[in-house]
Amino acid sequence: MEYSYNRICDAVKQLVDKSALIWLVFMTGVSLIIGVLFFYGILPAAALWSLAGVALTGLALLTGVCLFHKQLKLLAHKQQISMMAYHAKQIINKIQQQLPDTLISDSKIKMRYLARHGVDVDAALARLGQNVEAYNERVLAFLQECDKYEDTLYDLLQAGLLIPYGTNAHGLRVRANELGLVTLTDTAFFHEIEAYAGSPDIVHANWKKLSLELDEAYTILSAYAKSLGLKQDAVDKDGNHMTFKKWSEQLQEAFHALEIYDTTRAKQILNELVKFQIDSDITKSLKAIITNIDDIMAN
Repeated sequence: MEYSYNRICDAVKQLVDKSALIWLVFMTGVSLIIGVLFFYGILPAAALWSLAGVALTGLALLTGVCLFHKQLKLLAHKQQISMMAYHAKQIINKIQQQLPDTLISDSKIKMRYLARHGVDVDAALARLGQNVEAYNERVLAFLQECDKYEDTLYDLLQAGLLIPYGTNAHGLRVRANELGLVTLTDTAFFHEIEAYAGSPDIVHANWKKLSLELDEAYTILSAYAKSLGLKQDAVDKDGNHMTFKKWSEQLQEAFHALEIYDTTRAKQILNELVKFQIDSDITKSLKAIITNIDDIMAN
């Protein structure tokens, strides 16, 4: 398709050049005829003013041809960039689909560790439609927010704040249930009910149990995450972090910039993304895209 488009551009360019050349030859011939007729006295001196009009017409024609060449070159660049963006998307998607699915298979094996420690991982996966990646995302989110859950609940452990305490206990119960943390789910539900019932003494008396179960859940899930090397972000050589979600969003923004022919913005984003080693094949493809942009704009 790109080759055909370039051939069409070349054909149009040649047609315009030939047409302009014919007009220039014609106007040159007319000018010579006018000059000869004036020289032999057939035409008056006033006829020479017509040569000025011919000259201006020729100049306008040459200017128009130059502008046309410039616009045609711009259109050719845009077409190449657009095609490159399309093919780049296809390549990246293909690479992502062909990446070995070892993480999911390893996760399913190592989830038995969770089951041996009282985590009802089978029920959790059933609620998530057997989506292992979604489960792992929730594990990372829970580990990141675990301290916040405990600190928030502890700060609300007062008689006048039992309603918000119950609300936060409910949130903890939902998160624990998503992960199959049966014991923590039951304990959080107990705290939720007692808080809504206005029983501060009972909540206080059972706080240590909730705190210990939170710590235990953190320890179990942390060991599982470390065994798989789960992480939420990529790191460049300078130690800068970028979440995989943000990396993916930035990649889509780079493709969008290419689609609207903003090569400067696209290169800026891609040069940042290649610093984060998501996958060697993907990094190689992104570098190839940057090189192609430079090649296209250099022509």
